[in-house]
Amino acid sequence: MFGLMSLLLVGMNVCQARPVVFGKGTVVRTSVAVGHWGIISEKSFNGTQYFDPVVLPFRFRFDGLRVWFLGLLLPYNPNIQMWGNPVLLVKMIRWM
Repeated sequence: MFGLMSLLLVGMNVCQARPVVFGKGTVVRTSVAVGHWGIISEKSFNGTQYFDPVVLPFRFRFDGLRVWFLGLLLPYNPNIQMWGNPVLLVKMIRWM
């Protein structure tokens, strides 16, 4: 019984609710690293409008492309890019 309770508590810690970010934005190719892409949102979320997608699908990798996106904000983890807040994209569509 103790093992099952520990597993449940660990699972709850890993699957914490993440803030949701959404809105219109522009895909940009940043100059911080080769092949690094970001999203600049029209609207600010918690004081930021720069987002670093964990995975940006190839069909959206066009500098200046206008998109509508929905994603989960991930904990900030400083990396080599040091550009924007990491976001896990759930849905993204082209927006004109």
